[in-house]
Amino acid sequence: MKIFIICLGFCWLLAGEANAFLADTVATTVQRKSFSTHDEEVTFYDKKKRFATLRIYDKSGLLLTETNFKDYKEGIRQGFSKGFYPNGDLYWIADYKNNEKFGEFKVYYPDGSIKRREWYRNGMRKDKHCYDLDGNEVEFYEFSGEPMFRGGEYALQGYLRKKLKDISPTATEFYSFVLLVQADSVATLHTFKNSSFVTLQQLADIIKDMPRWIPAHFDGVPSDRLYAVNLMFRSGNVYLTNLATNMGNMAQTKKQIPTPPTTPPPFPTTRRRQ
Repeated sequence: MKIFIICLGFCWLLAGEANAFLADTVATTVQRKSFSTHDEEVTFYDKKKRFATLRIYDKSGLLLTETNFKDYKEGIRQGFSKGFYPNGDLYWIADYKNNEKFGEFKVYYPDGSIKRREWYRNGMRKDKHCYDLDGNEVEFYEFSGEPMFRGGEYALQGYLRKKLKDISPTATEFYSFVLLVQADSVATLHTFKNSSFVTLQQLADIIKDMPRWIPAHFDGVPSDRLYAVNLMFRSGNVYLTNLATNMGNMAQTKKQIPTPPTTPPPFPTTRRRQ
């Protein structure tokens, strides 16, 4: 009798846990957002909105990418992410495990032939190949990349120090502005805020003399991309915040422009600096 009661209690506990799990996972909701260049649709599969699928569409409603998450708020990808051609054919497919590429990453030509194959383990690339339309292996190139100031971030910091050498705040100050780095390598001012120590004229001077960038690229095609410049003024000098060191307990976190977790194909550029 005692054994029967213990077993009954154990089954009751298991049933309670199962019901709690189902209550958390059966609530499916869909959220949609519209942006100037694309639209987003997020399907959540649990009440806590962790497990989700993000779909990105162009403005005509064509599906560009589809990405699965095990924690959408934290941006942790899990499972397959896919990109599509305008006709709906598969463009690329990657598998993720705890937000790291895992297994094979493949890219296809529009006719369905293989264009790229890469293999990953725990986020580390183990092998890589690129192919032409006839299936012949060609020189490897990276699939995508963010915009980069020529010479890297330290060169950008040096350039900004020359342009802002007369600024000497009495206390530590932070300032940020956003560049649009265009596919033609030209950077334009996209977003800024008024400041008592950085004027619009100084920003215009920074942009006017700025060297050409290495633009973002996607599958070998240059594309427009936003780039956040986050500055810290301290002791009469200017730093990029993510390069600042030995600042005691000050946070050293690089801020990022909010962008879709999976890069869609490049969008057409709508404006240019003359």
